[in-house]
Amino acid sequence: MSQPEESQPMDSQPTPSQGAVTLPEYAAPEWLNSAGASQRGFFITRQGASEIALASDEAQKIIESAAPEWKKGHGKDDAKPYESAKIVSLPDVDNAAYVALEPSDCSTDVGALATWIVEQLGEGAKFLQRPTHISRMIPVEGISGELDLVALAANVLPKHFDAIRRRGLRSATYEVIYEELHPSVHLFPSIVNAAIGDCLPEGYEIDLKKPSHSIICVVAGATAFMSVVEHYREKSKHFALHKALSAAA
Repeated sequence: MSQPEESQPMDSQPTPSQGAVTLPEYAAPEWLNSAGASQRGFFITRQGASEIALASDEAQKIIESAAPEWKKGHGKDDAKPYESAKIVSLPDVDNAAYVALEPSDCSTDVGALATWIVEQLGEGAKFLQRPTHISRMIPVEGISGELDLVALAANVLPKHFDAIRRRGLRSATYEVIYEELHPSVHLFPSIVNAAIGDCLPEGYEIDLKKPSHSIICVVAGATAFMSVVEHYREKSKHFALHKALSAAA
């Protein structure tokens, strides 16, 4: 069965768990380890018939051009901010790429960085080039094999719960955005969403209209990419750069 050119969001949503589940840690994919790349970065898709090499090169330049301004405005909240970016080819996927933040041990909140880049493009920031080959720049906080997706969620999500608690909040609303791009094995979205829901603590509620947090999970080839972002629709504009550019026009 042929797969769509662009990844497509699935509609079903998970059922909240009655408690968090402790799951084993996951192993990073071999292709990522071989490249010596960080699990913090961006999943890049191309615009139309553009070559993915042009899109990933464009993304690398945008990310690196943003670094000095990001450090100026967010340095106090970022213990070890990123300095550069590294393009990594994805196995078994010819129309997407991964661009990792460098150094590999940087502490940058990539979800916040991605939203900020979208906002800057929307405001017509002069320090960022206008992208023509990128469709989406989706933030990534963790990467695993496709079948280790649940363990990936168990490792990625807790730090966001801690951040919410530090704000004095006891609960939050959420949604799961699950997308597939030429997956090696098709996973039923209802199963994926329920499994991710099992990693959420009690008190988190589904809100499909205006959730405070969106858990993004993209499966490309045999690899799963995950992140948690705030204001996915309002500020991040689905991380579709053409929407940001339309706002700047």
